[in-house]
Amino acid sequence: MNGITKEQIEQARRVGILAYMRAYEPQELVKVGRSEYTTRTHDSLRISENGKWNWCSRGFGGTNALNYLVRVKGLSFVSAVQQLCEDIPAPAASASQTWERPPNSQTLIPFSEPVQDRNNVAALRYLRGRGIRDPVLNYCIEQGLLYQTDHKGYKNCVFIGRDGAGKSQYACVRGCSGGWRGDVAGSQKQFAFRIPARGPDASRVEVYEAPIDALSGASLRILAGRDWRTVHYLALGGLNYMALDQFLADHPQVKTLQLCLDNDQRGRAFAKKLAGIYGERGYTVRDLPPPKGKDYNDYLQLRLGMKHELEPER
Repeated sequence: MNGITKEQIEQARRVGILAYMRAYEPQELVKVGRSEYTTRTHDSLRISENGKWNWCSRGFGGTNALNYLVRVKGLSFVSAVQQLCEDIPAPAASASQTWERPPNSQTLIPFSEPVQDRNNVAALRYLRGRGIRDPVLNYCIEQGLLYQTDHKGYKNCVFIGRDGAGKSQYACVRGCSGGWRGDVAGSQKQFAFRIPARGPDASRVEVYEAPIDALSGASLRILAGRDWRTVHYLALGGLNYMALDQFLADHPQVKTLQLCLDNDQRGRAFAKKLAGIYGERGYTVRDLPPPKGKDYNDYLQLRLGMKHELEPER
């Protein structure tokens, strides 16, 4: 199968669902018994300490994180394996890799955009409170890349990702209060949040971990008096190769990658890995962590005087 090896598939199958959830989706886990969990998104999905999970309302379950990513989150099999093996360099695609699609991986949860709220007041207040500039917010709202939802009285920001045909395939939700965040069920992570450059020939993309960091990078360009629409912005939705590989496939004119990942151990290690992989593929790769702070939103707030360097990092 293009993009992954047999060894990576085997490694991905060994990742337990609780280990995955605690590392990547801790905000989703809700303990409902002595040795049982459910999730905030799907309260009929039950996860046991022994590693088994069962989605009661759908009548199926599994024994590892790979099953969960494919059957609940809606990732393709290749994307799920790549996400679980993110600490292993992604191999170059090879025409000789002709693997059968594993059984059951075609059973995907259909993606559906969250319903928009009546307005975007809370979302705009929250994002402005994090230093995001109005031209960036206005553009994203006008293009349908950003809007507000209301879930049981809780206001959320929704960041939309689209495929090359402009169809929505991904949504990341961020609470306007508290730290809740997560991907909408059925989201295809390879089509993560992105803001296109104005010109079709733009040859540079800035790569961030989260949508708010991408908005922050654009805002920093505005603060510097530069045209913020001359480059593409891509948020990976974590640390994985899927979104970047898909973006480059959709934008063959892009030749320069600016890695604006977080200033922590995992972000630095992943940036180094990406630089090696895409450098070998002929791209010009620049590793540009934030000069100060944990991430580019930290740096933006420091630049605006909204935070102080001695404040503990989030």
